[in-house]
Amino acid sequence: SAERNIVYCLQCKKPQENLPVHLARVCLKKSTPGERANEVQKAKTSNREWVRKNRTWNYNQLCELLPHRRSRIVMVKELLRRGFFIRNQPEESEMVLDPEDDSATVDDANTVTTATSATSSEDPQITSSSVRMQMKEAGLHDKFPARAKLLVGFKKYLVVSRRVPNSQQEVDNVSRFLRYLQPTGSEPSLDFLSKSTETRDFVKALQRADMSASTVLNYIKSMNGFLEYLTLRLDIQKRDPQLRTNCQIYTNMLNTLRKTVSKTHEDKTFDTRFDDPCIKDCQKILRAVKPDFLRIHENLLTGKEVSKMDKTLYRYYCEALLVFRHMQRPGAVEGFTDADWVERIAQGGRVVIGVRKEKTATMRIALTQDEEACFQLYYKQIRPKNIGLKKFCQSFFTSTSGEAVYSVSQDMNRLHEMYKMAPFRSLDVRRAVETAARKLPAHQHEAVNLYLAHSTGTGRKPQPQYIVDAAMLLDSLEGTSSDDVSLAVLSTGQEQRTSQKDFSAFLATFPVSLEGQPPSKKRRVNSGFPEDRVFYDKWRATQYTQREEYLLSHFTHRKPSTSKVARLIAQEGWKANYPKPEEIEWVWKPAPTGTIEADEVIIKCVSEQGWTGLAIKDFGAEEGLGVVATRPFSKGDIVCDYHGKVIRAAEGMAKLEGLNDKARYLFFFFKAGERDLCIDAQTGCDCHPNTDTVGRRIKCCFKRPNLEPLHCVMKVNGEDKDVILFKALLDISIDTQLKFYSGVIRKSFLGLDLDWLDD
Repeated sequence: SAERNIVYCLQCKKPQENLPVHLARVCLKKSTPGERANEVQKAKTSNREWVRKNRTWNYNQLCELLPHRRSRIVMVKELLRRGFFIRNQPEESEMVLDPEDDSATVDDANTVTTATSATSSEDPQITSSSVRMQMKEAGLHDKFPARAKLLVGFKKYLVVSRRVPNSQQEVDNVSRFLRYLQPTGSEPSLDFLSKSTETRDFVKALQRADMSASTVLNYIKSMNGFLEYLTLRLDIQKRDPQLRTNCQIYTNMLNTLRKTVSKTHEDKTFDTRFDDPCIKDCQKILRAVKPDFLRIHENLLTGKEVSKMDKTLYRYYCEALLVFRHMQRPGAVEGFTDADWVERIAQGGRVVIGVRKEKTATMRIALTQDEEACFQLYYKQIRPKNIGLKKFCQSFFTSTSGEAVYSVSQDMNRLHEMYKMAPFRSLDVRRAVETAARKLPAHQHEAVNLYLAHSTGTGRKPQPQYIVDAAMLLDSLEGTSSDDVSLAVLSTGQEQRTSQKDFSAFLATFPVSLEGQPPSKKRRVNSGFPEDRVFYDKWRATQYTQREEYLLSHFTHRKPSTSKVARLIAQEGWKANYPKPEEIEWVWKPAPTGTIEADEVIIKCVSEQGWTGLAIKDFGAEEGLGVVATRPFSKGDIVCDYHGKVIRAAEGMAKLEGLNDKARYLFFFFKAGERDLCIDAQTGCDCHPNTDTVGRRIKCCFKRPNLEPLHCVMKVNGEDKDVILFKALLDISIDTQLKFYSGVIRKSFLGLDLDWLDD
């Protein structure tokens, strides 16, 4: 029977549809019928016992058996695939494995944000699962659907604009925060901006659920990021003119709550993490990074190629100098601008810098001449390439995407992680300085407090020499070793770097390729490299970046879908260490003009007029023919071209005379360098004489346009031709009529009287 119960044979450990027949023919064919009957009864009893007791697992038990997070998640997925049941299972978003994360990290912090992180655990007896259960009981674990529009937009903002590595965690924090303030509905609203009492209740509820102070601070920080995202949404501001003001009021309230929680966090975590670390302990990271930093510095000076990872490491080290050498708060480092650097003052053999921002802490420091040389090298060679020509950023430290650094604290944590060192924070080194400064006289102690940006109550601005004296006083404190942290760029010889091979030698030995596999530990050691995973992780990160650029290079024409990216990844045969299709879709940006001009797909579409996703539609006698989209287009996609014969502008103006207004839109005037040109779409082109091209039917309109013209010079059929492409200004849905901005035409051509286009 097809519905016969399956029973496992206890002899051969295989499932059997008819166990008595199997025993008689195979396993117990030489036994008596009674012995076979007893064996059948044992097998049935064992099968019932397994179904009753052993098919269900408890996730807490798996945590004890498998403390390694990656192994545990893999085991959970395998058990679920095999039909087991798991109680207290984390949510799906908390079971995601990073392709690069194969290090032996014994950490389950991601299951409850960072509630039980090693750096901020308030009670080691409280497991992540118990905290999660308390959150669920208190209604703190509920979230909005992942497809909520505000949350989707916020995640895209974090991934694309801010390049936040753990963006999903921040989105989940905001989702839980908003769900508590808005218990009903599938879409979050902006009513939470007026719910100050409920916000305080949520923070108190987190604390009552045994949530660590650091996790509560993470929730508040995530909400601050969400408020920043809202202030950038121009469409929301049009609907709610008071949005910016309300967000600022809500931010001030969150900052007040943050100070209250932060005080508890600082008092507890300092005593639990370290046993009175000295200044030298906190500055250990500077000594570890110094050889690599000097190598990168020398490569920059000599004009050698420097990878993105090395440029990021150079920035990390400069930030670490301000945090661990000059004992500044991360907020002050984030507020450091290019104007502050330009206005630096030379004083007493040092360089004095002052930073004061409304939203950041104050910073007044005195850099050494060697430090100034390194910061200047970053300012002249790394920062401009990060920003590029089309970015506007005033921050001194910028990410590779050209945006201001999101979090210096996160950068310091990554730097410690890169070198497999226990992380120290700005708070640790500042407390160590305070401890060492207790023995100083009162006036020197006041100078140290001023350098650390503590309030002195005087309200006066100190003189530059006073800052220099305070910096030299810090160098003399007990526990500080200026030799270990001084740069000495010019005097440090090659002997420090010849003792061990650097990453460039590692790449020369193990070249990075799209299809390559990272070298094993045995191969690394046999080639004379350290046993640790520093170079190994850098190698994989370099390959990951190459693969990301390779995937993006295949989609310059239009924004790809996740299915297309997935097919390309499958064709390449990559099994690990590659970007997810969703990440490629998020980070995709319209290609620059130079890339578009050389794109073979676009050139072929221009030559053959093979544009897809468009259709000509009759909108009636008054409006005439127009073009609608038959497929969705994303912002930045190249939709089609305005096709016709390119003539001189004077000739085009002559042809306009005598034409009615309805026919005049078939002439497109533009300026190409010093040339004044016109595309005559009325006469048509020689290459497509009998074709009604779609581009000529697109209406020009200054009200709510969804396309913009883009001039390119492309090699079509072996000749350089001036081409006008239409690029999507925003996301375009199916059946939407396409319109381009006519005001661009008037401004682009000599100020001619073309106001009739707006009619």
